[in-house]
Amino acid sequence: MKTKLRWSVRLGAHEWAKHTYERSADDPLRLLGRARKGQQSGALAKLGDAFVLVVGDHVTPLGQADNKELAAAAAHAKPDEGTFACAPAPVAAKVAPTVVIIKRRRIPAPH
Repeated sequence: MKTKLRWSVRLGAHEWAKHTYERSADDPLRLLGRARKGQQSGALAKLGDAFVLVVGDHVTPLGQADNKELAAAAAHAKPDEGTFACAPAPVAAKVAPTVVIIKRRRIPAPH
């Protein structure tokens, strides 16, 4: 029995930043977060009243059924305003570098 795939929505700037870049203020595209359904994945944005998926500069319009489902999923999703987190750089230990000596077999050449 097959299960129906549903849209997974995560809101926030750090989610859409994985798929596209920030747009200028006068751009009609309003970036919301990330959306994923099966193999379809991209930044979730609104263009007018319709939802679209954005990957880089490519904007993919979605069907009416997908728009309804995304509207419901986005209404229930909590906005995540977390910042980009990265681990601190590891502290290098003051240890001498490892040296590997490979002994080569020497064969005397006849004169």
